[in-house]
Amino acid sequence: MNNSDLRIIDKKDISAFTAFLQTDIFLHRHLDWRTPVEWLGFQPFWALEQQMKIKALLAMPDDPPGVYWVRLFALDQSLDTLQTWDTLFEKCLQEISASNTHTIAALGYQDWFKKLLHTLGWIEAQRVVLLKWHGSYPEIEDLAPGFLLRPLLNTDLDEVARIDQVSFDPLWQQSGDATRRAYAQCSYATVVEFENKVVGYQISTASSFNAHLARLAVYPDFRHKRIGRTLVQDMLQYFHQPWINEITVNTQEDNFPSQELYQSLGFQKTGESYPIFTFSR
Repeated sequence: MNNSDLRIIDKKDISAFTAFLQTDIFLHRHLDWRTPVEWLGFQPFWALEQQMKIKALLAMPDDPPGVYWVRLFALDQSLDTLQTWDTLFEKCLQEISASNTHTIAALGYQDWFKKLLHTLGWIEAQRVVLLKWHGSYPEIEDLAPGFLLRPLLNTDLDEVARIDQVSFDPLWQQSGDATRRAYAQCSYATVVEFENKVVGYQISTASSFNAHLARLAVYPDFRHKRIGRTLVQDMLQYFHQPWINEITVNTQEDNFPSQELYQSLGFQKTGESYPIFTFSR
């Protein structure tokens, strides 16, 4: 690109970074537990500048290790989207390719970004579907003897992260750091324990009028014991408040056991879904 410079961006650039994000730009932001500014200092994170002013950004740090989501792609609307992407992505890819194994992925929920990835030949690997709760508030079923439902505590987070990592494919796993951030931002979180060991958990968020089941996982050896069902029932009871108008959950389109659980408790598909793209040379 003529008269353009590329450089790594980090925490010392926070003022220029935040100022750029407030301008008239195209913006893709991944949905995770960090804000864009909290990714400063993690790599790869590249900026394109013109006349010493930021004109575009691409951030793709891995979390968990080896899984590189497109965390942020932003560009001035005067720039060519395809050319800008190619320029920044090549820099990120040079860093990523140094690792032995990796997955590169992007969530598409805006038309301009989905069109870009389709044009570039990224593969639509999965879709995420949205379900909304329309049921009646359930009674919480009794767990089998020896199982205890209780609040999630800070001391549980290492075990919760381990549950997450054995319950999901690498693309959907949360790191320990992401788990701690999820807990810090949640509105309600509970676990089921057996013989003083956490075997399942849920983390939910809420805004003024809506609640969202953000994370649910059970150790594989403890599935089919109504643990996940009890955690969701308890979450629904907790948000039985007059100001909560909507309760939602996301899951993968091909995760049929998850969909069956949610639908059995009164969740219904909304028809909304978002593609997950992956990159390969």
